[in-house]
Amino acid sequence: MCTIYKRVSSRRWRLKSSNSMASFYHNELRRALSEQTFGITRYEVAAPVSPHEATAAVTVLEGPCISVTLTGRGYHLSNGQTFEAIEDLLTSVSPKYAQERSNALFAKLQDLQ
Repeated sequence: MCTIYKRVSSRRWRLKSSNSMASFYHNELRRALSEQTFGITRYEVAAPVSPHEATAAVTVLEGPCISVTLTGRGYHLSNGQTFEAIEDLLTSVSPKYAQERSNALFAKLQDLQ
């Protein structure tokens, strides 16, 4: 893992705090899920507990709630499966999400005409 620094003056650098790294994963997971609201019922990102990951409870359209964790290696399900994209993870656990995603993409294509 690389170390992250921020510039504090023209010649000085300081190690970024763990809070800024924790907020990166937290914010990225929140952003990714907010873009998927067409195909999920609800989501709640938990308060950061680690600077290296963020976790959310996601309720899919079929009803069950799943736990999604974002790390530097991708999006993870509690069963150990890892995905590079949140769309792939949601498609793997929710056929209704896959259908709603197709519907949303088709609607956007229709708007272009």
